[in-house]
This record gives sequence, C-alpha cells and structure tokens, in this order.
Amino acid sequence: MTDLLEIFKKVEKPGRYIGEETNIVRKKPRDGRITVALAYPDVYEIGMSYLGIKILYHLLNEIDDVSCERVFAPWPDIERELRSGGRRLFSLESKTDINKFDVLGFSLSYELTYTNVLNMLELSGITVLSAERGDEEPLVIAGGSCCYNPEPMSGFIDVFFIGDAEDTLPEFLEKYGAIRERPLGRKQKLAMLAGMAGIYMPALYQKKKIGKITIVEPLGLGIPKTVSKASVKDLNKAYYPTKQIVPFIKIVHERIMVEIMRGCPNRCRFCQASAVNRPLRIRSKDVIERLCWETYLNTGYDEISLLSLSSVNYPDIVTLVKVLNARFAGKGMGINIPSLRVDESFYELPEVISMIKKAGLTFAPETASPEVMSAIGKDIDYEVLKRSAGRAFSMGWDRLKLYFMVGFTQDPLKETTGIIGWCRSISSLRREYGKKAAKLSVSVNPFIPKPQTSLQWLGMAPEINLIEAKKHLVNGSSNNVEIKFHDIPRSLLEGCMARGDYSMGDVIHSAWKNGAKMDGWSEFFDLAAWERAFAENSMDMRREAGKTLSPDDPLPWGHIRTELSDESLREELRESGLYRRDGASS
Repeated sequence: MTDLLEIFKKVEKPGRYIGEETNIVRKKPRDGRITVALAYPDVYEIGMSYLGIKILYHLLNEIDDVSCERVFAPWPDIERELRSGGRRLFSLESKTDINKFDVLGFSLSYELTYTNVLNMLELSGITVLSAERGDEEPLVIAGGSCCYNPEPMSGFIDVFFIGDAEDTLPEFLEKYGAIRERPLGRKQKLAMLAGMAGIYMPALYQKKKIGKITIVEPLGLGIPKTVSKASVKDLNKAYYPTKQIVPFIKIVHERIMVEIMRGCPNRCRFCQASAVNRPLRIRSKDVIERLCWETYLNTGYDEISLLSLSSVNYPDIVTLVKVLNARFAGKGMGINIPSLRVDESFYELPEVISMIKKAGLTFAPETASPEVMSAIGKDIDYEVLKRSAGRAFSMGWDRLKLYFMVGFTQDPLKETTGIIGWCRSISSLRREYGKKAAKLSVSVNPFIPKPQTSLQWLGMAPEINLIEAKKHLVNGSSNNVEIKFHDIPRSLLEGCMARGDYSMGDVIHSAWKNGAKMDGWSEFFDLAAWERAFAENSMDMRREAGKTLSPDDPLPWGHIRTELSDESLREELRESGLYRRDGASS
C-alpha cells in the first residue's frame, strides 16, 4: 500500500483510485468466495455515472458467496507510474491486483472503449488474447449494449452476457463457483455452462467465412446455434440499490438515477436500444417514489433523473412528477428527464418540474426532414416542438438542448437545411418570452447503423458528405445557437466496430499495439494509429464504415437473437425506402 500512496501523490486526481467512498462495500477474504472485479473501460467519473455499474456492484455484494470490487481505466498519468514501477492495475476496495480475482467483468456500452479493455487486461497482467489465456487466469466476461454484436471483441472475452444481467450473472457465478476448482481446462469448464440463457462463449464456436463476412457456428452438440437475450420480466421486482456509493470527486452524473421504464413504446428504426429492450416494462409510481426517497436518505443527492428511452411516454408522467414534487417538497430537489420525445403530453411538464428546481431540458427530434422522419419511423410535429420550447421558456427555463442526426441519406447537406431552419425559429422564441440569455445548444451526430435494428444493413454516409454537412450547419446557424457536431472520423470508426465481424478484432488489437487507447477522448484519439491498423489488416476504415450489407446474406451477429425476427427487420427496411440494391444507402 505504501507504494500506491506515493503514486497517488503524483497524479492529477487521486480520488479516482483511492476508494474509501461513502457506502463502499468490503468483504473479508474467505475460502470458497468468488471474487469479481467489475470493470468499466473508461475513467472513474464516467464509470461511476453508469447505472449498470451501481446495480451490479451492490447486487453481487449482497450475495454471501461473492465479493465484488471495482476498477476503471487509468488516466495516462497513473498508467505511467504503474508501468515505471512495475505495478499491476488494482481494485479500489482492497487494492488487490486485478489478475488475482476469479472473474473480471467489463461493461461494454461504447465501441470506442474497446482498446481500453485491451489496455486494462495488459496492465493487469492478464493475457490479452482469450485463446492464449491460461487456466489459472481470471475468467474475462462482458455485458452491455455493445454485446449485441460481440464478434469484434470475441477474441478477447471469454463470456458475453446478452441482455439483462440482473438474473443471469448471479446464476452464472453460482454455477461457475461449483466447478471452478475442478481439474479441468478453461474451455472444458465453459462447455459445462453452455446453454444458459443469454450467455455466449466464443471459444465454443468456430469461424466460417461466407463471402467477405465471417460468421460463427457451434463446435459440437449441446452448444446452442443461437443465443437469445436474457430479459427481466417485472421491473417492479428488479434489483435496485438504494444505498449507493457516493464519490468524493465530481462525476458526470451526480444524481439519483431511477429507471422508470425498460423498453420503449416507439419503434424508431435506427434505435438499437428500442429494438433490443423489448418488451416494454414499466415501474410503478409507488415503487419509483420509494426508491427515490430511500436513495436520497442514503446519498443526499439533490437531483433525480427519471431514466428511460422515452420518459415522456411513461403512463401519466405528469402525475409521477407531481408525486415526486410532493415527496421532496422543501428539499431543493431537481427532477431531470434526460431526453424528451416531442409529444403533446410534454406540455404540463415544465410547470410541474419547476415547482421544485429548474434543470435543463433536452429534446431529441433526430431529424428535421419530413422524408427522413417517414423513413426512420419517427413522427415529429414541428409545431408541437415549437410550442413545447415556448412553454419551457415561458416557465423560466434557460437551458434547452436539441439532438439531431444526419447521414440517413446520401445527401446529409439537405438534411441540415431543415435543422438550421428549426433552430433559428426556436431560438427566436427566447426574445418572444423575454429569455434572451437562455441557452440553446444543438448536438448533431452522424447516423451510425447499429446491429439488431432494421437499418443494420445500411452503410454510413461518405466522410466528404458529412464534412460538407457540418460546414453547412455551422455556417448557416445563427450566432446565438451553440452547434456541436460529433467528430466525424471517430463516428466512422464507431460504425466500423458496431457492424464488424471477427476480423475487426484484429484491427482493434493492431490499433492498441500502435498506441491507440482512450479513443472516446478527443485529446487522445489517434486517427493515424487506426488507419495504420486497418491497413495492416488489408482493410480501409472509410470503406468498412460505408459498406452496405445484403439483406439476403447472413450477418456477423446473426447468432445473437432478440424479440425481433430477421424477417420483421427486413420488412421494416423495405418500408423505410432507404436501401438500394446497387450497394449504397438511398
């Protein structure tokens, strides 16, 4: 521990690594107890803002036979100190080297954290390639939204958890604990666990090349051909920790986060979260109120975030907010709804939320083009959006954010024209309602086709088209509108990894060896390292991102199943009108 204290003195934010936070859980070592290091492949401030980490950490620690600790991607300053001192990456709770744990579990929620996974494995002294990993090394598992296409990371992960893990992870650990001491090889042990719901183990499958795409097939009898996602049936009974860790340092989301719905009643064709989280499950108002109150008593947070894919569609959302208003009256509690669908039911929300404390409002229209609206299945009424914005300004709200995407078609320049018009019109409402100082910010991302959606076959718009769209948007917007256009090369890279097959793992491995890591951070993203990695594997990043797949061919992630059948997704693709047989998106 003494050496770590000396290291902490040399880094910018030692609070990322010292542990000791309020409500931390520590368990004494005990024979037979499975030790799990729960890993988030980004820095502490981001990982500790992720609800999934909070849920799994406390859930596992409530199991007597499991001890769960945390580890996050190290910032370059402490990584340098660890490497120069020959020190391994360690857990926050007990400062144990990560390679001493039985299980190392990663949360994969963003493709640009993949090189961080490799970096954390290497810093921990764990063999990076799963096929070369020794029987005595930790079992490396992963879950999260990126696992709906596990293939790009299948060369590094032993076990993927597909879908909701609240039930499957404890069951898996119980079964794994019963066999881990047997004199068997890693692959033999995994084979004994085959067939569990929502569990994909790449070592039990073989790669098969079909045309230019690599798919997987089971190695033998007893190995399921497809893996169906696991799903929590009743959100009211789903585990939620009310005694959560309270960090010492500022994190991205310092608030109570309660999931009010899982799934979404809308069927936007581009949205992976909506596609993979069906069916819709709703948490009752009484349960939400209780969870918020108990968490408040245990943490002291002064803001509540009502999480779901479309919170405005929660049944009688206004009543829910009023219930929370009454419960937290006089407590200075703010209520935040992360992203709002443009909907008539929004109209009462600014007033009832502002009864407590004003927080920023975010709307996600996604597009201002009527043709694209029809194609992606998102019905947006501009007049409703305008009235909603005016209502918010009239109630005293001074922060409004709009989310858009461009690149659904091969002419994103045309798509930005509508965005410019909408933003100018909404910005003008500030003067009308006496809110000249109110801030309107607009976030624009290139459209990235995601697996398991009806647009999964489409390629991204060409880079040059996206660059022109960005210029058009920035030059055409008024001075009092803040425009943020997501970095285009990073978006293209995300698109490559989102729809990549097993060979994309070779690119990830090469890029990491070339020095790539912290790719989600603009100050660390090294485009040259990635372009070199693609070239080393006879691939091109821009060509891979723009590649249109045939609906008639098998997909690299075809062995991962959700509630939506391939045929239903193909039908939605046909209805969108965005696919052309000449190999380009329309």
